[in-house]
Amino acid sequence: MKKKIITLGVVSGLFGVAVFTDFGEATVSASGWKANYPDTIQISNNQKEYTMKQGDTLWAIGQKINVKYQKLAEINGINLTKGDQYVLPIGRVLSFGDNKITVKNKDGSIYSQSIIKDKDKIDPNKGVGEGNTQEDYPYAVAREGLTYPATFDFHGMNVPNSVTLDFSQGNSGKVIFDINLVGQQEYNANFSNIPTKEIRVSNADGTTGNRIRTVKVNTEITMEPTNSYDRQLVTDKINKLYLFVNKNGGISLATPNYAGNYADGEADVMLEVLLANSNNVQNPVTNVFAGYSDEQIEYARVTEELLQYYGIVGQPIEISVTKNAIGHQVLPFNGSQILEENSVTLSFNMDGSMASTVYVTYISNHDGSIRFYRNPNHYQDARYDTDPEWVKEESVKLINSIQTLRITTANDPQAGGIISLIKIS
Repeated sequence: MKKKIITLGVVSGLFGVAVFTDFGEATVSASGWKANYPDTIQISNNQKEYTMKQGDTLWAIGQKINVKYQKLAEINGINLTKGDQYVLPIGRVLSFGDNKITVKNKDGSIYSQSIIKDKDKIDPNKGVGEGNTQEDYPYAVAREGLTYPATFDFHGMNVPNSVTLDFSQGNSGKVIFDINLVGQQEYNANFSNIPTKEIRVSNADGTTGNRIRTVKVNTEITMEPTNSYDRQLVTDKINKLYLFVNKNGGISLATPNYAGNYADGEADVMLEVLLANSNNVQNPVTNVFAGYSDEQIEYARVTEELLQYYGIVGQPIEISVTKNAIGHQVLPFNGSQILEENSVTLSFNMDGSMASTVYVTYISNHDGSIRFYRNPNHYQDARYDTDPEWVKEESVKLINSIQTLRITTANDPQAGGIISLIKIS
């Protein structure tokens, strides 16, 4: 069997958040290019024009004006399939409003005009120019971040066995309760982001001390009442669920207290239920991880999942972790895009040789899964040292190749066998 050495670039931890931008700016030196995030692009909701600047990306602009980046590419004559995303023109002006965008050249002449349909918007319920950023919904759980059907298990008396969410087709979906001796109740529901609000929840782990805590939420699920069932779980007044990232990094669902066993002053307290079979650290940690930190457990689980993903058989002889400061480069050469988050480089090898090397960089989806891309395993091309513009384009290509992988507890026995090898510097 051919042995392999693997190095993994880890961005911001399994439950951290990082944003990579997709598009560069060809009229700017690659060595000085840095992507602008939506929060750094100054477009207010009553603003009607925006002039493209150094570091802007179609994705970031789209987030601010509520237009998908694919549509922005189309009306700017940018062919994404040919790599034209690297030539975003500085100085071009976007005039928007009333569901229409006019693109003007630097000299004021009109380049194109387009009607923006609902399918072209990020949020079809809002107009062009009414965009959002992560700052608007800092506690939101992305609908696309869950794997459907997503089942949350209840524990206790006089409550449903479970509740299952299915929003695989969009923000309109289903909520299905499984009830002992009754069966299933299915409700139409809507998935949406709301302004930040505080709710009180009863801890899912059942701790007696400080059993109630306050959490902030931005993601609300509204269910539609129906007359189809004898025992109604959903009424006009009791029809809200909330998703949030819990204190251990997993996904929790807040539901009404269906048991009705609340004390005085606790009628508003909701039940916290955990995603079934998820990587919620609130669940008892497998004994193979006893005595190890959450950080070490994360590295072991990610390593094992990637070993299996790449079909690598055997156990590493060592695993090393190095934490990198903000500004770590995607490629270690002048011109590369940089990571705007703290990052970690995790490396391991199978037999101590350098015969074969694999590099992977991953970021968290904040739900127990990761997005990752594979780095080059060598840098023999002379352009890495001589052509910063080419390096920039290569680093963006890596970001565009991102795939998703769920990190589960199913391989904990194998992960437990390698966790002792982890050395954090």
